[in-house]
Order: sequence, then structure tokens, then C-alpha cells
Amino acid sequence: MGIKKTVLKWATIAGILATTASCTADIDTFGTSDYRVLNEISFEEQDGRPSISANEQRIAVKLSSNKDCSWDSVTIDDLSISSLATFHTVLDSIGSFPKDSTVLDSLARKVSYESKKIKIGTKIEIPENDTLYIVVVSESGIPALWQIAFSKPTGACDEKSSSSGKEGDKEKSSSSAKGESSEKSSSSTESDTPKSSASSSSSDSPSSSESSKTPESSASTVSADAPKILSLKIASMEATIDSGKFHIHLDTLPFLADLSNLELTELELSEGATCESHKTGETYDFGAGQEIVVKNSDGESTTYIVKAGYQIPGSSFNDWKGNDVIPDSLWGNANTLLTTTEKYTSGSMTGAKIATSALLGKTASGSLYTADFNPNNVGTLSMANSSTWPDGNELIDFGKHFNARPEYAEVKFSYDGSGDSCDIYILLESRDGDKNINRGADNENLLVASAWYRSTTDDNTGRENPDVVSISDKDENGMRTLRLKFRYGNPLENSPIENSSTFATSLQSTNKSAIDNSLIQGDGNESVTHIRVVFASSADGNHYKGVKNATLIIDDLKLIY
Repeated sequence: MGIKKTVLKWATIAGILATTASCTADIDTFGTSDYRVLNEISFEEQDGRPSISANEQRIAVKLSSNKDCSWDSVTIDDLSISSLATFHTVLDSIGSFPKDSTVLDSLARKVSYESKKIKIGTKIEIPENDTLYIVVVSESGIPALWQIAFSKPTGACDEKSSSSGKEGDKEKSSSSAKGESSEKSSSSTESDTPKSSASSSSSDSPSSSESSKTPESSASTVSADAPKILSLKIASMEATIDSGKFHIHLDTLPFLADLSNLELTELELSEGATCESHKTGETYDFGAGQEIVVKNSDGESTTYIVKAGYQIPGSSFNDWKGNDVIPDSLWGNANTLLTTTEKYTSGSMTGAKIATSALLGKTASGSLYTADFNPNNVGTLSMANSSTWPDGNELIDFGKHFNARPEYAEVKFSYDGSGDSCDIYILLESRDGDKNINRGADNENLLVASAWYRSTTDDNTGRENPDVVSISDKDENGMRTLRLKFRYGNPLENSPIENSSTFATSLQSTNKSAIDNSLIQGDGNESVTHIRVVFASSADGNHYKGVKNATLIIDDLKLIY
């Protein structure tokens, strides 16, 4: 009995020591999305930028003056909402607009709205009370209610009329006193003013100085009659138009599809617009991205960046086999006799619960990752020896085949670390080999892009995380939505990658079974061959450091192109 108990203890410790921080993702079982975030909106008739209060879901829009002094409608100039979500106007009249988020969510579920989807270029009538209500509806059918309050340039028409009358009288008086030469001077001044005004508008516009850098930055300078792409399909699948109407992306192609050879199957343009750069029925490399240029007869042109990609199978975290996310050929964890990663259900969600444990003074971070744990079959007693394995990551072969180039990653998560820190990160790699267990001395693994979150909290109030775009408030299941932007090439300054073993130049273990997962910094232009996704309840868990019961919960990892 004594021998059996000793072996059991060593095996349990081995499970702890081998456990490293990590988490997972899915697509062939990709559930419907609950994302319904309004990131940005603007109108062709606005003066300046709208004021958006994300917490209260209110938008204030100041309208610009116009020659007709009429403000009956506005035209959507820029609209950025969650991928797969739709945008609609509310049909019901609404009294007071609640500030309490719970009441607001309840009201959103009760209102009725137009079935027609609002897109860039859509004209919307302004109600008589100058207050419009809209809903952003998730793919799963959950609405988020917003209020848009328009303010008109009061007195603009009276001032214009008054000014015109005064200047007319002044002109007559001047002409009578000074004769013909004064008339010439007045005429000259009037003809020069529009040119001066146009020049000032161009140079003072916040976006005009950036318009030459990227297509997206010129969004606010595009005229109402500028040529536009209204809809686009790649491989018969409809793409999403967002980000100032210059970014079009398709995120749901089959996993490992050949992104370099995709057919442009549909291209709908605004009236009078033409496209010579791309033709329907032809194939293009949408994985790297395409610049599609549309023009009109007036010589105006608009350039769109169009990209396509896919999701990682299993990233919905809905399907499990025991304590393993399916497909377990892509997703792994360090569960042995000690389970630190398991299926988690709460309310309407199914996800992964990743928790840090401890036994006999040793810490085991919960882990979930695109990797294979202990593929070299290191023995239990050997794994339990921390002097032999000072870095538990060297027992893991990180990375799975992947060839796409996403722009963003979104994941729902919650974290209760009790002072510990979690890790959520994705690395895109370019390898001239396959698995790291077979890596030769001449094989180079390059870092193409990275996106990393490390914090003691789930609201980004801990350390600086430069890759973070946004973190939402908690939803009905207590989960926040984290959006990270991929940084291609050198990581941003202060990224947590600086304090990791990503760029290690040597192995910490001398054991012949140790696996080299290190990377060399690339320039970001390399072809992507592998993806490394890691979720960890203890960021330093690979060195057996962490806080017992630190818990990271993950759901719905999604890549956005």
C-alpha cells in the first residue's frame, strides 16, 4: 500500500508540474454569435464627429448647415459593428431612455424594429423630435438598443438671411460712395472666398492629413456621390463591410481553405460606379488582402481592403469529450490525474473553466492551448522533478497548422485571480518545419504577428496591455468581450511578450526530450504556417508560480479579418 500511495503522489505532482497556462478555440461547431457592439457610426450630414457614450448607449450628432436649411434625413457614412451583427431602426416610440443597463437590455428585447438591414449609404429619416432609436442585433438575435440625438444648427437660416441682407445694403452703400472700382473689389472678394474656405476645410480636417496613409483614414472626406461597394461575396459567401466602409472581411470560410485562390462571386456597386481592378468570376489572394478600387464618371475613386479567413475548429467551446475540447487534435491541456481544465456551463453559455491548483507545495496553472502536451512521453517521475524541468512549457509542442492573417481576435472571458495574473495570447508563426518535436538545428520559426493580454483583472485595470482594443462590460453570464489587435512584425512596446520565453535562445532543461518552442522575430510579411493560442489561469504557471484557485473562464474565441 505504501508503494502505491507514493507512486500516486508522484503522478499527481507530475500532473501539476506539467500543467502550463493556456486556453482554446473552435469553428466546425461554431455557434451563433451574441456580439452586438456598436464601435463607430457617422453620417454624411454631420458637423464634426458624433459623441458616443458606450456605457449609456447614447449618441449625440451635431448636424451641419446646408443651403436648403432642411434636415429631414441623414445618410450613413461610416458604420462599424460586431462581425455578423445587423443594424436596424426601431419602429416603436420610446418615452424615457433608461440609463440602467439591466433595464436597457430588458427594453431592447421588447421593441420592434425594421426587418430591413441598414448599411453604409442607407438614408434614414430624422423623427420630428430629432431623436432616433436603433438596435444592433447579434447573429443569435439579441438586440442592443441605442439612442441617437440630433442637434440642428439653430438660427442658421435666420443668420444667413440677415447676413445676406446686411451685406447687400453694405454693397449698395459702398458702390454708391466709391463707384465701379468698389464693385470690382467686392466681386473679387466673393469669388475668392469659396476657394479659401475649401482650402481651410481640407487642411483643418482631422482626417485629411491621414487620408493618404490608408483607405480607412479617408472615410470622412468621401462625398455622398462617391462610388461605393454595397455588397460583396467571396466563394459565394457574403462578406461584411465595416471600418469606415473601406474594410471588407469574410471570417467564416472552411478551416485551412486555400485563401490565395478564392473566387470573387458577387460585387454590387452604387449607381454609376465601376470596377476595373477586379472582376466577378476571377480568383484572387484574399488571404493576403486585396485593394479593390471603384470609380464613377466624375473621376472619384474609393479603395477598399478586402480580406478573408476562417476560424479555428473548436473555438466555440461547446463540444467536449470528458475534459477535452473537441477536436482534441487541435486543442490540448495538461490534465493528467489532476484536472485543471474542464467544461463549464452557466446560464446560456458553455465554455472552459481553467483553474490553478496546488499540491504538496507545487503550483499547477490551468491550461488550454493549440498544442500537444508531452508528445515525447516523458515519464511521470521525471516530469515531477522541477530541477530537470524548470520550464514546464518545454514538455509541450505548441502550434497547429494555420495559414490566415487575421486583424483582430475576440474572446469572452472572466477572471478571478486573487492577485494572480492570467495570460491570453495568440502568436502567428512562419516555420520551415512542422512539429517542434522534430525541429532540427537548421529549422527557423519566425514570429509573424502577436496579440497578448496579461492582467490581474478582467477589465484591463492591471498592467498596460497595448494590444487591447476594448473590453466590454459584463454580459448576462458575467463574461466580458476582449478584443485584441494583431501586431504584425515587432510587438508593441510593453507587450507582455517581452516577459516571456517566446524569444529564448536556449532551453532551460538539459533533458533530451525538451522541446524548443522559441521564435525569432520576423518582419510581419512572412507566410503564416502555424498558430499558437494559449489561455492560462496563472501567467507564470510554466515556472510553477501562481495562486491556488485563480480561475479563468473562456468562451467563443473568434478571429476577425
